Amino acid sequence: MNPTQTSTTIKLLSPTLHLYHYVLRNSLNERPETTDKRRQFFQENLQNLSTHLTSSTNKRASDFVQLIPIEQELAPSGNVLDFTTVPPECQKPNNDRLYLETGIIHSRLVARRLNDTYLLRFTSYVPSIHQEQALPIFANLGEHIANLPLELGQTVILGGILPNSYYSPSDIPQIAANCLSHYYGTPIDPNNLRVEEFLNSPFCIYAKPVTIQKFNNYAIESIHLSCVFLYQDPTIEQQADKVYRIFQDMLLSYHKIHFFHSQSIILKKILGQQYEAIERLTEDYNQQKWDSQSLKKLPQDSLDYYKKLSFLQDQSKTVGVNLKNYQECLRQIQQQTGQNPPQFFTEFEQEIRFYREQMEANIGFISPGIQLYEKLMLSVQTQVSIDEAAHQNQQNQQQAKLGQILAGVGAAIGVGQIIEAPITATVSHRLDK
Repeated sequence: MNPTQTSTTIKLLSPTLHLYHYVLRNSLNERPETTDKRRQFFQENLQNLSTHLTSSTNKRASDFVQLIPIEQELAPSGNVLDFTTVPPECQKPNNDRLYLETGIIHSRLVARRLNDTYLLRFTSYVPSIHQEQALPIFANLGEHIANLPLELGQTVILGGILPNSYYSPSDIPQIAANCLSHYYGTPIDPNNLRVEEFLNSPFCIYAKPVTIQKFNNYAIESIHLSCVFLYQDPTIEQQADKVYRIFQDMLLSYHKIHFFHSQSIILKKILGQQYEAIERLTEDYNQQKWDSQSLKKLPQDSLDYYKKLSFLQDQSKTVGVNLKNYQECLRQIQQQTGQNPPQFFTEFEQEIRFYREQMEANIGFISPGIQLYEKLMLSVQTQVSIDEAAHQNQQNQQQAKLGQILAGVGAAIGVGQIIEAPITATVSHRLDK
């Protein structure tokens, strides 16, 4: 089946888009203005997402979807949407979701704080009452989402009911690729998908690395993870809905680990360069010219090295904590469904272990740099003290010699002055005569 045939002939019942969009709220030792910038970034993405959404009475969501003031974020976790101007039809009692309707498309929107992270959780779907829908519907369900700027990470799951009698197993990659092509607005190669099975239904994964920040020759990366879940019947869809609640925490750990591991690689490279530099300075100590300026610069370099090493250690701990959270989520999915999660996610657990071991090995390799800095500073301080003492001694000797010379000159002037007066007087007396 070719792509065109797939788009026109394959139809899904209850096509649904699930969005998990994560933005880091705050990190260790950050300035308040950095937190404010991240919050503004989150607010802008929230606005971008809501520009095409409406209430059931056709009120524009962008007019009332906004965050509460930051000073009202008193709890470490919970809702951050401001409900003061939200129309009644978009709310339900004791519920932090916004309920929206745009034509036949129904949506639910949530913005939450999860300790140090903001979550934008969005679900968009066409109810089964509207019958089956062709695959291009995902372009409408995912409007403005595929192009949202990323920070910590984002996962989208495109789902729908497609009985297995409607296709052959060999059609799955192309069907999934077509769903994603409509979501992204650009062709997706089926060969770039990983095809698996979950809840006895096809589950396809497309992981796309995204560069979120560049500085010098380094790039911090995030992941735009997109999945296609083709439920074989409504019962599987109901089971999946329960799993999606667990996915919220699992995917948070998944994206955090990717994000901080990407940073740790950069830190390791920078620290590795500094370590090599301090090793060379130590080895070439006798060939270097050391002075008081060197003594001022070395503590600054040492402090910079220590701070970067501390950040790397913090990132290793963060990865370790999120590994435990990730493992707990995998256990909950297995307990909830009686099946293992998709292999893509279980294999990632092993990757995390490797990441952690790698980070700890890197820390162990470059930690001696602190001792090298301390020893070098002590040696330089001793050398500078000796040089300054020798220089001071030389100055004292020169001043002593200069004092002797000046004393002789002073005596000669004094004698001259004594002799000069009588001579002048004698000459004057004779001239007078």
